[in-house]
Amino acid sequence: MLFLQLPLAPVLLVGGDNEENKNSVPEDFQEPVSFEVICVLSFHNSSWVQSLGSGWLGELQTHCWKSNPGTIIYLWPWSKGNFSNEELMELQSFSHMSFIRFVQAFYSHARKWQFEYPFEVQIAKGCELQAGEAPVGFMRVAYQGSDFLSFQNKSWVSSPEGGRRAQVLRRLFNLFQETQLIIHKLLSDTCPHFLLGLLDARKAYLQRQDHHSSVSWIALAVSVTLVLMAGLAFWLWKTHHESPSSILPLE
Repeated sequence: MLFLQLPLAPVLLVGGDNEENKNSVPEDFQEPVSFEVICVLSFHNSSWVQSLGSGWLGELQTHCWKSNPGTIIYLWPWSKGNFSNEELMELQSFSHMSFIRFVQAFYSHARKWQFEYPFEVQIAKGCELQAGEAPVGFMRVAYQGSDFLSFQNKSWVSSPEGGRRAQVLRRLFNLFQETQLIIHKLLSDTCPHFLLGLLDARKAYLQRQDHHSSVSWIALAVSVTLVLMAGLAFWLWKTHHESPSSILPLE
């Protein structure tokens, strides 16, 4: 099964173990913060599939793509986090390859797995950080809006709602231990590091915006003051040069 045998470039396996990630979480986090990638695959027939993907920092959308996850759109100036261009290109390439092989697998086994067209598959994967705790990675697969599979402790677990089909897929997916290690590494190491980079880049961006805003307000205040002073000087000059007859005597 092709999509289960995914090679992974070393550049994606950034980070260390969970203890290192635990210590790197800023202590000022009052609430858990998460990064999640959501992909919806709509299989219309045996030759037509549509996809819609998005990335979310908490409730804020940061990334999106349509049909081709190899061309990710960064919605904010800081959406690339602190990853290098090389790392981002590897992530895009891996996402594109995973997408193609995942779709191929469903096409090849749709009849065997008793999936009737049209059907929809939803995939949600990401990680959550909380101060003082190790990162928590997650990956869930839903079929027609119902829980189907989830990735837990380096292995796939079928949902009771998925029935026999989910159990068959769970057994099949768990045969490929190397791929499971890759998924675990991505969720437990790569994702937390990317999330921390997003937070740092967003914080720096907002600080620059605040600085620019402060400078703009200062410039505006100076400009208004200069205009008022110029107006006052003109009024004094005009008053001084007016003829005595034009000045009314005070009562």
